[in-house]
Amino acid sequence: MDSCSHCGGPLPEAATFCPSCGRRTDAPPPAAREVPIDVQHAEPRYFGLATPDFVFSAAIVLAAVGIALLVAGYLAVGLIAVVLAICLLPAFLAGARRWPDSPLARLGIGTADRVRDEAGVAVESISAWSRAGRDVARLRKEQFGLRRERDARIRRLGVSFYSDDGQADTLKAEAKALDDRMEANQRELQRAIAGARRQTRKGRATVAATEVIKPGPEASVEPEQTAEPVTELTAEPPAEDAPLTRAEEVDDEPKPAPRKKRQARSR
Repeated sequence: MDSCSHCGGPLPEAATFCPSCGRRTDAPPPAAREVPIDVQHAEPRYFGLATPDFVFSAAIVLAAVGIALLVAGYLAVGLIAVVLAICLLPAFLAGARRWPDSPLARLGIGTADRVRDEAGVAVESISAWSRAGRDVARLRKEQFGLRRERDARIRRLGVSFYSDDGQADTLKAEAKALDDRMEANQRELQRAIAGARRQTRKGRATVAATEVIKPGPEASVEPEQTAEPVTELTAEPPAEDAPLTRAEEVDDEPKPAPRKKRQARSR
């Protein structure tokens, strides 16, 4: 019985395919079929877009020609040239995002992203302050009405106090309630303004450029040079490093100050 040239399994007679691996029996072995593979990478092809450098140059030329025509007095033609130059800016940005290899394309993309972020922050800030302005106007109006009611209660309280009609306590309580409402109104007004400021700072922080602080060179600390020469190590320690004896230890201990004798006071 023959064997498969690919897997080595038993191969029946007159078999077209191997029962073990499923390959054809007349196929060449793997070593004979190995051929180099030519790999080709497909490059993207963009239709309808020109290179960003060409589009930017065309926009600059059109803008210059339009300004020159406007100065010369050809208002209609000059305005059309300027409008066409402005209309080329989206095509320039689209080409720059497709081919961001040139410095001009990277500069254009960075500037466009910066302007878009700044515009978004400006819109959010205007929206936040407009809402805060409406709340502040409403609260100011309510506060003005509460102040007028409190002043009326205070005037009636003075009249009631001198006339002694028994309404002084009621008017005093009403004036106190109006004061509490005015304080709550003022706190709400301050919260509205603080919320608008917080939202504005938060939006500004998202577009603020990150400042990179490079560490400065560390000053190398040189060891101080001593004027005294270094003595060589000897077997015997110096006299000042010799251990103290018991008598010297006792002498070095601080002695207590003598107590002063108290004089008996004469009675």
